[in-house]
Parts: sequence; structure tokens; C-alpha cells
Amino acid sequence: MKPIGLTFIIASILPPLLIFSQFGGQADSGVLLSQYFGMVSLIFMGLVQVMATRMKGVEALFGPLDRVYVLHKWLAIFAIAAAFLHESLDADALAKTVAGGETDGLAHKLGEIGYNGILILGLGSLATFIPYNIWRWTHRLIGIFFALAAAHFLMIPNVFSWSDPIGLYVAAFCFAGVASFLYLTYKGMVGRTKTYEVEDIQIYGRITSVTLKPEGKPTSHDAGKFAYVSFDQDGMGEVHPYTIASAPRKDGRLRFCISALGDYTSRVHELQIGTKAQISKGYGGFRPIASNRDQIWIAGGVGITPFLSWAQTLTGEETGQFYLYYGVRNRLENPFEEELEALQSRLPNLHVQYFESDMGEYIDARLLKILQGKFFDVMPIAFCGPEVMRKALMRDLKALKYPLRLFHYEEFQMRSGLGLRKLFKFLVQQVNRHSGKFAPAK
Repeated sequence: MKPIGLTFIIASILPPLLIFSQFGGQADSGVLLSQYFGMVSLIFMGLVQVMATRMKGVEALFGPLDRVYVLHKWLAIFAIAAAFLHESLDADALAKTVAGGETDGLAHKLGEIGYNGILILGLGSLATFIPYNIWRWTHRLIGIFFALAAAHFLMIPNVFSWSDPIGLYVAAFCFAGVASFLYLTYKGMVGRTKTYEVEDIQIYGRITSVTLKPEGKPTSHDAGKFAYVSFDQDGMGEVHPYTIASAPRKDGRLRFCISALGDYTSRVHELQIGTKAQISKGYGGFRPIASNRDQIWIAGGVGITPFLSWAQTLTGEETGQFYLYYGVRNRLENPFEEELEALQSRLPNLHVQYFESDMGEYIDARLLKILQGKFFDVMPIAFCGPEVMRKALMRDLKALKYPLRLFHYEEFQMRSGLGLRKLFKFLVQQVNRHSGKFAPAK
């Protein structure tokens, strides 16, 4: 995440603090605190809706889309927590303070519906066991409940008017959030994608290679980026992100290599030639490292796809050396070996080494250091592969004092939880570990 984005988020919730100095003598501190948390919740939810648009300015401010989605999740969690505190601090006392009576019935009802809707759907978004197609549609409904919460803010009696500077400030985030929701809904209907046609399908075990040609103007992308894809075929209409396995071409053709990892991806091999597809522009920040530097590329399984596109952009005249370490189950099931051999033949500065797990070979940080020698600590590493593999590699690199700021990867997940299962497991282990220490002596 970019520092400017983090600074912007922190700064966004500072102006509402002025209510404590401006209205401290007019209202109880609990009322002001409740009001402040309500404004924080609206500001964060407004930003969450803006981030969901995936507009160009979002990545410019907050960083690559994979980091934006992580930030999107945590901002939503903080927004829900702030809304909970707003409700818990007896927001109804605010109306009595400023109007001498109860909160307007409609305003109160809108706030209650908005709060409960955001709470239920927001927490439900963290439950990764909910099927994707259900999550996708219920997640969109959060924008409706946010709009109700925004209306609650504009209608409810406050110590200030929403037309005052503080009110206008928060209202701006509300309007931006609602506008973003309407934009997403509209774009979802009319489309913000380019139409392609499936031209070729190659099946290699659990990996399906799909080549598509544009029907009109092609989508824009750079090597290493991913795109959102949906196919106009029964059962294949869900939108999923896939890394583009080809460098930009003059004819606009794209290639995706999709591994059968779930119910949807396991049906990709059923695609028919001629099937239409809707493809977004390229997203992400997993871009090639400066070609004048010696560097390490580490791929696991279908994680080879961004490196295929990177390698296709090379000419062989770069001054840097590119060391690709590729972890596969075995080379007999590797659908990319011929392609990698052709790239090596064309590029004298590309060096490929396989690690076959069936043979007990794994990519290990210590081995990398041995292979690269004294220059290892100054060589940037780009990684794409399973999360478990990445975390183990980063742990071992850290133990070797490798500067992790040189370790590049993309952490894109459309859905992620809070790791509550791991936390519960850890707590149980700790209780079991220490239970004997507190047992009474016999």
C-alpha cells in the first residue's frame, strides 16, 4: 500500500474530531463520541465503495489492486466496528440533547436497517465457506444498506447541521460512496469490458490454456497483470480474475492458463471454440523488475503465467540475468516446458531450473543463496505461487537476513477471512500447553 493512501485514510477521520472542541459544552461526551464513531463508519464505508469501483485513481492513490482489496477488507471491518460503537454508546441520547425529544422515527428506522444490513452482510463476507456465487450477489447489496445509513445521517438530529462544514465533509464521503455504488450497478448492467471470442483451447492435465481474440478494440494490459474474465456459456458466467499469460500483442490476442482448483475452474476445459468472453482491462502491480538488474523469478505450478508474459517482452539484449526457478510436481506433467525451452533458446540471459516435488526437490532459501553466491542479498526476487509456499520462503529468507523489501509478490484474493480458525487453534494449543502449569499440587 502506498504511504500517501494510508496518510489519506488517517487524515480523513481527523476533521470530525472538531465536534469535541466545538460542541463540548452543548452535549454529553458520550453523545459526541457516539456521533464521532458514526461519522468514522460512514467515511470508511464511503471509501470502501469508492475502492470497489477499481477506477484508475484508486490504484494511483492506494497502490496495486491486490493491496487495495486487502485494504478494502480491513476498512470495512473498521467501519463495522465504528458503527457498533456508535450504536452501543446510545445514539438516541443525541436527539434528546439537541431537540428535546426522540429521534425521528424514519431516520431511526433507516439507521437501524442500514446498520443491521451492513453488519450481517459485512461479517458474512468474511465467511469464506459461503459459495462464491452467493457471496458475490449479497456483497453488492451492502451498497444499498450504506445508502440507508447515509440517509440516516442526513435526517437524524445532530449537534450540528449536515449543512455545516463538518456535516458537509462527512456528506461528501456519503455521496461519493453512494455514487460509486450506482456507478458499479450501472456498469454492471451495460458492461465495462471488451468482448473476446475463444479461439483455441489446450488441455494439459489440470491446466487449461485458453487463447482469445478480440471482436473489436482489445483491452489494455501490461505484462504480468491480471484481468477479470467471464465466459458466455452455461455455468461459466461468473466473473473471476486470472493472470494474463501473454505479453501485449499487436493483434490483441490474450492467453490465460487456468488451473482446476475449484468447482468453477474445474469446468474451464468444457469451454467451446467460438464462445464469447467478457474481459476487463489489466490490473495489478506485479510488473517486471528493471531489466538491467540480475534477478530471481520463483514460480510454483500455474504461478508461472506472469513470468511467461515477462519473458515474452525480453529481447535478449538486456544487461541483467534472469534466473527462473520453477517448482512443479514433475516435468512430465509440465505443460510449459517446450515454451520455456523456446524462450531459453531465444534469450541467452534467461536461465530456467526445475524443482520436482515428486523427486523430493523443493525451492529452498538456503539453496538459492548457494546458487547465487555473494550477490544473493542484492538480487530482487519476484514470486508467484501458492500462499503456503510464499510464506515458508519469506520466513526462511528472513532467517538468512535477506532484505524482504526486495521480495516482490502479488497477494490478490477476491475473498479472505480473518484467520479466526487459526487463531482458535492457536489459543487451544496454548491452553493445552499451559494447563498443567496451573493445576493444583497434589
